[in-house]
Order: sequence, then structure tokens, then C-alpha cells
Amino acid sequence: MHALIATDGSEIALEAARRGVAVLRPDRVTLLTVADTSIAEDSGAGGIEGGLLSPEESARARTAILDEGDRELEATAAELGLGPTQVARELVEGPAGLMICKAATDLAADVVVVGSHGYGLLKRMAIGSVSEYVVHHCDVPVLVVRHRQDAS
Repeated sequence: MHALIATDGSEIALEAARRGVAVLRPDRVTLLTVADTSIAEDSGAGGIEGGLLSPEESARARTAILDEGDRELEATAAELGLGPTQVARELVEGPAGLMICKAATDLAADVVVVGSHGYGLLKRMAIGSVSEYVVHHCDVPVLVVRHRQDAS
């Protein structure tokens, strides 16, 4: 079984990765981080004054976002105790839900593992939910691991 585990390096994503591997016991694991580099793009929103970011600032911002994505992948691999030969790492750019579904198809994953904050309906409607998008749009089965709330 090939499990695609989506991670953003957060505690919720790390918990989902741990629990997903424990339940599924996959033969192959691919860790996926989706970097939203759109904030580093110059939208031209500065009007006649020019762009908000210079080309150099935009390039530095994009590099910083991608570097953070690499750190998220490394942190998740370390959390799972998986070495470089035991896990593949993928860093892609774009909207998270869409790119997770695309990667699942492109990599021929058997299952996708995503974490969930466990928000209620109103909050999900207001801010959106990557896990909900993936459940409704992915062509492969999806394991959503809901975050355990602290008992304290």
C-alpha cells in the first residue's frame, strides 16, 4: 500500500501522519507539502506606484516559503522515524486541496492521509477546509485523522 501523507508541519498534521502510519502500516510512504507561493507573486496591486514587491523581494519570499516546506517535510519524516530511503518527499506549489488530489493521482497513491482541526460546520464554511475539499474531490480513498483535543 502506498500512502500519501499531506503535511504542513503543524502538530495536527504530525499527529495525522503518526496515526495514519500506525493504522495503515503502508509499504510505501510519500510525504507531501503544498507551498502557497501566491503571496510571493507580485500582483501589481500597487497601482501606478508599481508592484508591492520588487522582483528580488518576490524571489526571496518564494524561496523562504519553499525552504519552510522542506523543513515541514523533514520534521514529519523525523517524527515518523523514517529515513531518506524509507519515504519519498514531494513539495509542490498551489492551492492545498487541489494539489493534494492531483498528487494522489499522479503518484498512484492507494490512500491519502490528512489531518483535520475538527471545526464545526460554520467555521468550516467561513474559512474552508482542506480535508473536506480532499474528501470530496480526491479520486482515491482518504483517511481524515481528526485532531485529539487535550483532556486538560
